[in-house]
Parts: sequence; C-alpha cells; structure tokens
Amino acid sequence: MRQKESTRIDPLLAPLLSVTGKQEADALLGQVVVSQAVPVIERVIRFKLRLPHHSESGQEELTDLSQEAVVQLLAELEKFQRQPNNHPIEDLRGLAAVISYRLCSRWMRRRFPERHSFRNHLYYLLTRQKGFALWHNDEGKLVAGFAAWRGQKTPVAWEAVEQISQDEHLISQIRFIKSGSGPSEAGRALAEVFDRLGHPVEFDRLVGFLAGLLTIEDKPTESTADDEHVFATTPAGGPDTAWVVEKRIFLQRLCEEVRLLPRNQRVALLLNLRGTEGGGCIGLFPATGVASIRQLADMLEMGADELARLWNELPVDDGRIGELLNLTRQQVINARKSARERLARQLRGFL
Repeated sequence: MRQKESTRIDPLLAPLLSVTGKQEADALLGQVVVSQAVPVIERVIRFKLRLPHHSESGQEELTDLSQEAVVQLLAELEKFQRQPNNHPIEDLRGLAAVISYRLCSRWMRRRFPERHSFRNHLYYLLTRQKGFALWHNDEGKLVAGFAAWRGQKTPVAWEAVEQISQDEHLISQIRFIKSGSGPSEAGRALAEVFDRLGHPVEFDRLVGFLAGLLTIEDKPTESTADDEHVFATTPAGGPDTAWVVEKRIFLQRLCEEVRLLPRNQRVALLLNLRGTEGGGCIGLFPATGVASIRQLADMLEMGADELARLWNELPVDDGRIGELLNLTRQQVINARKSARERLARQLRGFL
C-alpha cells in the first residue's frame, strides 16, 4: 500500500516497512529500540528523578520505569507496523523521551504528591513574581534566587540554614507557599529566605530544604491519573492519542522553559510564533489548556486586554514587536534567535 505523501516516517523505522518475515522484523525492531530508544529513556529518567550516574542508588526505579517505557513504546511501534499511515512515528527518540517524561511525572505525583504540589507552587512563585528568577547554571541545573543574582555561583554550604530553621515566624510565613494562597505573603517570606541565605541556591535543594521546614511527609498514594493507559484507549478512527499526548507534554515543557527566558526573548518568540503554514500558533497554549490567555499575558509582561488587541494580528511582525520592546527590527530577530538556541539546548531529547 502506497504511503500518503504527507506522512513522514522516522528514517530509523523505514526498514521495518520493507521486511516481510516476523522474525526478521522483531530482530530489527529490537535492535532499533535497544540502540536508539533505551539510551534516551534512561537519560530522561535519570534527569527527572535526579538519579546519579554509575551508582546503584535508584537503580530499581530506573529499571522499573525503563521497562514500562519500553513496553509503551513497543505498543506504539506495533501499531505503526500494522498501520504506518494511521499511526506514523516521525521521531522515535522524541516519542521515547515523551513517554519517559510522562511516566516520571506520574511516578512523582504518586510517590510524592504533597512535595510535588509544593514544588509547583514554589516554581510558580519564582517565575511569576517580579524580583525572583530561575536560571540554569553551567551544569544545566535549575537555580533560584533574586533576579539580580542571575548567573552567580551557588555555594555548597548554607551558613544561614540553622538560623532559618529556628525562626518559627518565618516558617509560618513559608506555609503560604505550600497552600498556594497569599502570593504577597509568600513572596515576602521567600524574599526573607533569600536575604538570610545571601546567595542563589539550586532549585531542587531549595524545595527539599523548605519541604523539610514544613515537615512535608509524603505517603505513596494510588495513581488516579486519567492518562495512565491513554495509549491503549485511543478510539478507532480518532486522532492518534500518542501524538496528542506528545504535543501537550512538549507544550508544557516548552512553557516552563519560555518563562525562564529574558523578557525581550519571550516576547520576540511568542508573538511571532508560527505554524508550518505561517499562521500564528500561540493559540495552542490555551487550546490545550497548558496556559490561559491571562497566563500568556503575564509571560509577556503585558495586560490581558493588550494581548487581546494583538491577538488578531498574530503572528506579529518584527517591526511591531520592536515598537513594543523599544528595539530595532534586527534586535528583535537576534532576541528570537537567542531564545530558539536556548530552547533547543534545554529541550534536547524532546525535539
């Protein structure tokens, strides 16, 4: 059967379409999965679960999640083999990364629900409230602190930890972060924590420290995720669920990374974001529920009404963006280029 011209297949999988014998196909499939997909799966799991390399620590979780990721990936490959036009796989390694990323997120929610929620509240506060910032250090680790500290080194020792740990008033204020309410109070508490520390700190280390102060003790809970078996429940004739899930997870991760960009880069990228046919595609964020119009406006540091006025102009041309940012057209182009290069580095494995 001749493939549709619009269907794109990962070159790594093209040989599967020409073999006829099941034994030969299984051997070829096993070789591709082991050599191409498994390394990606293990890298994503190690990164998301913060598992050290060349260590037995966390090996059980790595093995279990890796095996589960391979099972899900093989299910998708089986559908691809049977109906390549209806279930095309354009990027095998990307799909492996997406499956692994989703499994890790589900594992974290199930294993540490309260800590996961607290981490999200803290992340939201650091990326949405002026004066705070998150950035990546030279090792690729996420670092938190005052925006003015961006780029500073993170010392190993925390001299102010004991002082903070004994301040009951400050600890009571930090509870506003845990509850997700009272952003002003939570912001003041976080600012005081940074004032006491006097330096930036790795984000995960900050989460662990504050969670310890608040005695957040997680108990594993049964998973209630609606998407746990999403790949197995695709309705016949409907859209490819793997594709839908892949794009949503990618947009969520993209949104996280875009929030960490300097404002000029964020605006130059988002307002000029184009689809394959040249139309604006910033609408994908609210359409998929990843970010609302108001949240996009906050990311762009403009009012929701101002973004609404620009909505019909999307994608906005560089001259108009330059007027908004008080930059030349070339400076806008350079800002967007820098944003894309940064995102390509941070989203390696998802692109």
